[in-house]
Parts: sequence; C-alpha cells; structure tokens
Amino acid sequence: MISVQSHQQPLSGNKISQFLLTVIGIIAIVLFSSCELFKPISQGNNTDPKDGKEELDPIQGRRVYDPATGTYVLVENAPTDPMDTIIWRDIPSSIEPPIYSTSAPVAPGPGGNPVNPIGVGEGNSQLLSSYNVSVILPFLSDRYNSIDKQIAPNSTWALQFYNGMEMAFDELSDEGVALNVTVMDSKASETQVNNLARTNRELNESHLVIGPYLRSNTAILANKVRSTGGVLVSPHSASSSVSSQNPNYVQVKPTLESHCQAIMQHVLATYKHDQIVLVGMDVPGETMRFDYFQREYERLNGLENTEPLKRLTIDTTKLDMQSIDLKPWFSFDRETVFIVPSWTKETFIYNFLRKLDLDRGQYQTVKVYGMPQWMDYERIDFDYYEKLNVHVSSSVFLDELNPEIRAFKRRYYERYGEIPLEEAFVGYDVSRYFGRMINRFGTKFQLQLEQNPEQLLHTNFDFQRIITPTTTGGMEFPQVERWENKYVNILRFQNYRFTKAE
Repeated sequence: MISVQSHQQPLSGNKISQFLLTVIGIIAIVLFSSCELFKPISQGNNTDPKDGKEELDPIQGRRVYDPATGTYVLVENAPTDPMDTIIWRDIPSSIEPPIYSTSAPVAPGPGGNPVNPIGVGEGNSQLLSSYNVSVILPFLSDRYNSIDKQIAPNSTWALQFYNGMEMAFDELSDEGVALNVTVMDSKASETQVNNLARTNRELNESHLVIGPYLRSNTAILANKVRSTGGVLVSPHSASSSVSSQNPNYVQVKPTLESHCQAIMQHVLATYKHDQIVLVGMDVPGETMRFDYFQREYERLNGLENTEPLKRLTIDTTKLDMQSIDLKPWFSFDRETVFIVPSWTKETFIYNFLRKLDLDRGQYQTVKVYGMPQWMDYERIDFDYYEKLNVHVSSSVFLDELNPEIRAFKRRYYERYGEIPLEEAFVGYDVSRYFGRMINRFGTKFQLQLEQNPEQLLHTNFDFQRIITPTTTGGMEFPQVERWENKYVNILRFQNYRFTKAE
C-alpha cells in the first residue's frame, strides 16, 4: 500500500475542474511544515512537444474517449457550461484515521504503513516492510492566485512530473510495494528547502528522496541525505558538481561530459579520427568542451594510437560566418563529421549550418552532431537539419510509434484531462524504477544500480558509479562521488522529425 499524509474527499467534475483538481489537490497534499527558475512551458496548445504534430483537439467537455475504436469522439449534446469550482478541505485523522497493520510496528511510517525490519541485504542494506519516501518539487503553491484560480506558469513542470509519479505509485501499490509517500513544496526557494532539511521529521526519516529542480536546492538535499543515510534521486540536475564524495546521491540526467562521450562513441563506430572536426565559438566555455571529446577518443583508442582531433574555433566577432571559409575543412572522397558542442547562441548555429551548406561541393557529404538544446530552437531553418544530416544527443526520447508510449498518453489524458509532457514520463519512470529497486534491495539499493539497467518509456537507465581517482597504489576502495545514469540517446533528424539513430 502506498499512502500519503492528507486524506481527501472523493471528487467529481468536468475537464476544467479536473485541472484545478490537480493544482489544488497537490496543494492539499503538500507539507507546509515549515532567480533561477526553470523554463516556462506553454500550456496554450495541444501539439506534441517534439515534432509539433497535432495529437488531440483542444480539451473540452465534449471530447470523449471511445475504447472500442481507440479514438476520441465528439459528443454534440454534452454540457459545456462551466462547473462550480471544487472546494477542498482536509479530513482530520480523528474522523478518518490512516490504515495500519494489525501487527505492532517498530516505527510507524509518516503515511501510515508500518516500518518493520524484515531482513538484511547485501552491503548491510536494511530490508523493511515499507519505506518512507519524500517528494520535494517546486509546486509554487505560494504563488497560486486564489482569486483568478490561476497557477504559476513555472509550476507546470512539477505538476506534470507529480502526475506521472501518481500513476507509478498506483502501479507499485498493485504490485504490493509499500511506500509511505510525503509530498512537499520546495517553492523554488533555498530558504524553504533549508528549513525542510533542518526541521522536517518526514524528510529526516526518509529512505528515499526524489527531487527537487534547482541545482542549489539539489545540493542542499544531497548534503542532507549524506547525514541521514537516505538516498537522494535527482531527476533534473545534470551538473557534475552538485555533491562530492556522496554515495547517497543518484543523478538521473547524464552530465555534459557524458553527452560528449556518447557522441564520440557514436561517431567512432563509423568514422575515422581524420574525418572529425570539432567546432565552437572562441570562448573558454566552449573550447574547454573539446577536451571531453579528445579524452574519450584517447580512451577508446589508447593513448599511443591517438592524434589531436581537428578543431575549428570561430571568432566571436565573426559569428555571422560571412568571412569564414569552410571549404578547406571538407573531404573530397569521404564524409566529413562536424561536432558542434555549442547551444547558447541560436543565431551562430543557424549561420554555421547555412555556411556549411553553401561551401560544400555538390558531391561532398557531411554529418553534424549538436546538443539537445538544438531541438528547442524556434528560429532556425530545419531544412538545414534535414540536408546536413543533423544528429543530437538527448536524455529523453519518446518514440511516438511505441505502443506503450501511446497507451501512457491515453491513460494520462483520461485521468488528468490534458496531454502529458515529457516530464510526466520522467516522473512515471523515475518513481516506478526506484520504487521497485528500494522494495527489492532495501535502504542501500543504490549499490545494485549497476547490475539493474532497464529500458523505460523516456530513456534507458544505465547507472554507473562515478569514483574519485586515488593517488596511492594501495588496496583501499576508491570513493564514490555519485551514481549517474550514463545512457544518452543519439537522435537523427530525418523526414523533419527526430528519431532514434542507429
């Protein structure tokens, strides 16, 4: 059984009320025990976030899913007037108490399931009858406009992520996984997260913590679990410097270095080193990234068999590319691979691709590798992506032809009345995977991550321990810095959409 602390009345309502249900329901669950914000996500369309293809008509009361045909049909005489706003209230535990086991627990969990020791696993991992889970996300409940019934735009990420979590928790409960889930609002505030870390009992007793969003708040919680013995799973931060020498910190998103390594591995599977050109602006932040590719090339080929990869740095005063001649960089008899680990200036990427297309000969072929941010560009001419065989790395790939992806979209829409964004898939995958891991391996489940890779909806999980190199030649074990998912999707732009590259 998976339980949360708040107890709520059964509800009903139309699609509009159902969206408010998600918002206000989260606020009711959030534990009120006590700027760098993420990118706002548009809520004004119903297109797929990757390829822009129309998925569903605008959400309204007349759209009904027909399970016989697997499509959504229009009910002409359905009511379309707005329904009354649902008013939520918490039911005191004295009226509707939590459900407890008939056996006396050694320590009751915050959600009601008893926490009894039932065994010891590998590495002295404690096997328990249930596990305490804290979810800390930026719901921004303090910014909810109760007059206009409007949520803060930046809370969309957390709401979608938690909706996916709820779906996973339901499945885990059906599987017999017992979790005591406590949900808290980070409010995207270091002060709030510090207060929770210092005073919140549920957080102190958590075996698993999932969240938050901002890197600074992730660092606070990473240091917290180092002292409590819990495990922090960070679903968003891709930084390599959140926490040092912390075996209780698990990072779901691959770092920039991992992206560069994956690109180089994909390139060297087909091409020779002298076909590769590294491209970037002549600024330290970009030229330093070249070292990631060089090191991975040397690792794959052995130091004695490697040469420096060719590098093309573009002066920041010449980013329009008008005075740059790219012809000498092309090969006449083989394909040339340009790797461009740059993303901050969309105009530079556009100008480079345009000049690349202009300068190449009729029979000269190229392939360009870019970064995940390229998928979100809005002003670039995607004809260049098609003509120049653009590939990008990405921590997320949703295959629209995958029946499991389509089924998840349908279930999500039927439950929440809106189309799931990629963060809903991430929330679902993270909760289901780590819920099963802690149930199977106990409180030190992270020691088993490397032996349990898994293909999920939004990506694969292939966790590896990141270790601190030792300077002595003794027999001591190297210190674990963190656990990181090293799997990176390589996507190809083909037929004007991104697909998985071979």
